[in-house]
Amino acid sequence: MTVQTSQKCANHVFKSRRTSNSCRASTNADFSWLYPDRRRTSEPIRSPMITRILLSGLLLTSLVSADPPSEFFNGKDLTGWSGNDGFWSVKDGAIVGHSDHPVAKNEFIWSEVEVRDFHLVVDVRLTPNNRNAGIQFRSKKTNEHGQAHGYQADVGAGVWGKLYHEHGRGKLDWNNHAAEAVKPGEWNRYEILAVGDRIWTAINGTRCVSVRDPQGERAGFISFQIHSGPAQTVEYRNPLLTHNPPVKLANLNEAELNAKLTVIGEPAAPAVPAAPVKRRIKAREASAAAQVDFNWPARIAAADPGSQKETWAKPDFDDKAWKTMTLPGHFENAGLPGFDGVVWFRKTIALTAEQAKTPEPTLGLGQIDDMDVTWVNGKRVGGYEVPGHHYTVRNYPIPADVLQAGENTIAVRVMDHGLPGGIAGNPELLVLRVGDHKISLANEWKMAAGANLAQLKAAKVAEPGNPAPDAETRFQNGFALERGDVVAFIGGSGMVKQVESGALETFLTHAAGGNAVYFRDLAWQADTVYQRQRPRNFGTQAEALDRIGATIVVAAFGQMEAMDGADRLTEFIDAYEAVLEEVRPRTGQIVLITPFPFERSASNPHLPDLTKHNHAVAAYAKAIVKLADRNDWIAVDLSRFDTTGLTMDGFQLTSDGHAKWAKTVTQQLLGEPAGVLPENWEMVHNKIQKKNVLWRRHWRPTNWAFLYGNRQGQPSSGDHRPGKPRWFPEEINAIIPLIETSENDILELRKAAQ
Repeated sequence: MTVQTSQKCANHVFKSRRTSNSCRASTNADFSWLYPDRRRTSEPIRSPMITRILLSGLLLTSLVSADPPSEFFNGKDLTGWSGNDGFWSVKDGAIVGHSDHPVAKNEFIWSEVEVRDFHLVVDVRLTPNNRNAGIQFRSKKTNEHGQAHGYQADVGAGVWGKLYHEHGRGKLDWNNHAAEAVKPGEWNRYEILAVGDRIWTAINGTRCVSVRDPQGERAGFISFQIHSGPAQTVEYRNPLLTHNPPVKLANLNEAELNAKLTVIGEPAAPAVPAAPVKRRIKAREASAAAQVDFNWPARIAAADPGSQKETWAKPDFDDKAWKTMTLPGHFENAGLPGFDGVVWFRKTIALTAEQAKTPEPTLGLGQIDDMDVTWVNGKRVGGYEVPGHHYTVRNYPIPADVLQAGENTIAVRVMDHGLPGGIAGNPELLVLRVGDHKISLANEWKMAAGANLAQLKAAKVAEPGNPAPDAETRFQNGFALERGDVVAFIGGSGMVKQVESGALETFLTHAAGGNAVYFRDLAWQADTVYQRQRPRNFGTQAEALDRIGATIVVAAFGQMEAMDGADRLTEFIDAYEAVLEEVRPRTGQIVLITPFPFERSASNPHLPDLTKHNHAVAAYAKAIVKLADRNDWIAVDLSRFDTTGLTMDGFQLTSDGHAKWAKTVTQQLLGEPAGVLPENWEMVHNKIQKKNVLWRRHWRPTNWAFLYGNRQGQPSSGDHRPGKPRWFPEEINAIIPLIETSENDILELRKAAQ
């Protein structure tokens, strides 16, 4: 629906309301980064093959419905496979994963064959049967150590036939259909059939998994796993792979298999595509129908004693008097029968200096019933603050420099508003990942009750749709987007290019749910904290922030400045603070994004090696984080952002680089993975780009000289004497209602695409 607005009304609204960052539209935009599961090839034809038709000596053969089955393992050696040869070998025609000693981390051996729609048959034997292994499919490597992300068909006592999502969503389908079919310690025939978003598994002819997963991967690779833990042996024999297979399994045809499907995350859902999941930003709209009227974060902040100044989250808080509880489990079974409300958990673990410095550590807490906020050493690392996330697996990235050698304190605030509550998921998911090491957290924790449900309901706070209690303190509970917010982006060339890509605004727009949130791009090429040149009569940054009514400012400086070296770090921070002094009176809600490491240009060896500046980048990033902490702002730390293969010249990001950058920033802001946008968001992204072209033409037109200065003889110039007529600004102002209309269109598209 398009909302028509008069010129006068549009100008008024434009000045007082909030809008979005800018990025240039491209009619040939590549949206593959938005939809990694989209096929890049045409859908395979599944009609029967027309064979051997001879017409005048010409042989015509149609496309086949299924490729011939292929043995992608030669039975002799590991040609076409890659993995740690300390664990993997070939023996008696089988791929063997073996260790006589405890396995420190999951080990995978990867096939070079990519799969999309496929049927895999393989014999599996696990010795002893109480160990754990698995078959990855449609998966990818996450690092140079060959760790996996994607689907896993599980192997082991109690998990045979179950569907898991490695380094992702955790448990997907956790039934016991294979319990009677498995032969412990013997060979078991494992089958995996994946067609589109439908996945089935079977063991020894017994159907185990039958799911439809609209959010899942559609392509990737197959790998075999030997799980971390005690010594074990797992063997994979006679793997047979069929691409584009017929939909048949366990003596059932396609119609019969479809009838068995359930949508992941929903009990007994019909076999139809699920509606896109609505992702809402942290704490402004409750998703559970019974709780829609409660602003839980505000109520907790007002009534819970542990949340006052986050006292119970601080590492130096004395929790000696607290009870102990073994996690995972429900707190009702551990001394709090019938309790609903806030319960805190704390745990202290010791790390070596090497472990503390490990890049990209991750805290896994499994499933939490049903809301949480999590801190590590007093630093908030993630959280889900709206009801309805009791099935969501928590995996929170820990920012750089949070972990330390020696004692580290984890604090988790759990909020449960009914039925059993706690950290009660799979114990294997309760783990701190530091590099290749997994430190189990499935053991004893400290526990204490905070505010109960009655106290929370009695708290007097503003609810969603009403004015916030205190706009200056909104960020105390983390990044949040509220109805009517205006997000302003400031920075140099890097931010300009990011905004042009549309990636970050698209993710944040999706996260805002149905809220009308606006973005504005105030970044400028070559801007640094030291110098921000503007045309004559253009106006200051402060004036621009006032004109757009900015409520949140996202700043990204330091990339270019870091090339000056660490010697100018103090000068940089002083200059950065001076820049932000213009911002502080207009909004206390500020996000600082640190620079990311440079890359050695692989495409052009004649370019200078910018990686020599990476030590300075790290120092600048650390100083920016401290600056944010000192002022109660939010810092997005990209000091460990991996730019390998994602730059054009070692510095400027490619389109894929901007996509990854945006996902990383969104993940840190929201405390959750950015996720995959629904496919129908391509329309939203297109509209965002077109709107931003209009915004850029208004705020910073191409021929700014005619509008703002330097042409004293032109009536369009601010230097023109006597100053009238000024015809060109009238054309610029005419863009405002077009922007307003475009924003209304975006809002309607967003609502339709949620």
